[in-house]
Amino acid sequence: AVPIMDDKGLPTGGLTLLGLFLVSNALYNYARTICTAPGSPPEYTEALEAAVEGDTPKPRKCLKCGLSKPQRTHHCSVCRKCVLKMDHHCPWVNTCVGYKNYRYFCLFMFFLALSCLFIVFTFGYSFGMSILYRRRGKRLGLSPGARQCLMTSFLVCCSIVLALCMLGGFHLYLVLTNQTTIEFQTNMVRRREAKRNGEFYRNPYDLGRTRNFRSVFGPHPFWRFKWALSWLAEGPSGDGIEFPSIRARGL
Repeated sequence: AVPIMDDKGLPTGGLTLLGLFLVSNALYNYARTICTAPGSPPEYTEALEAAVEGDTPKPRKCLKCGLSKPQRTHHCSVCRKCVLKMDHHCPWVNTCVGYKNYRYFCLFMFFLALSCLFIVFTFGYSFGMSILYRRRGKRLGLSPGARQCLMTSFLVCCSIVLALCMLGGFHLYLVLTNQTTIEFQTNMVRRREAKRNGEFYRNPYDLGRTRNFRSVFGPHPFWRFKWALSWLAEGPSGDGIEFPSIRARGL
């Protein structure tokens, strides 16, 4: 596709750099998702001593792994340990997605979608010409094998974009409402129960879209897009054990 665009006088050098930028960020965030531990709570004895010294309520203890179980912590049956702010266990990265690597997981999906959209728009013209002139291969100057590779790449990227629109859209909703996948399911149950009782249930960690977004991607304004560069931007503050809530704020 790039040689064809070069023949038409289009800026292929800039497109190449843009493609490298997108795929490099996708691979970087994919590697950080895999290599970054999602976060584990402290030992129960340590948490108990800290609670006694700080005159705070007695911490919960996980009956499966024996670690302390702070708020938003769940036990992963695959990893066989508790994970801070656990979202889910992802087989595609072979690890849990939790407090410390959730940002990288979201950015991986973001840059993967942009990379596939880049292929879709770059290959779009060549794909259309291959469909219209599939019996006249010389029109594009491509061999049958190259034309088949181009069409396959285009269709695969379209499929990935459609899948990421659903999965990424769901996680965007979770980020803006400050929920995990597990909490989304439990909050639905609590919301239905509250509705049957004539009450209103609100996610206690929902502090508004701006604060919710910054709790995942760090203290950066959305429109500056520095948050998207995880290798440059500062991460979210906090320890994954305590989280601000509307109850603590008295809202």
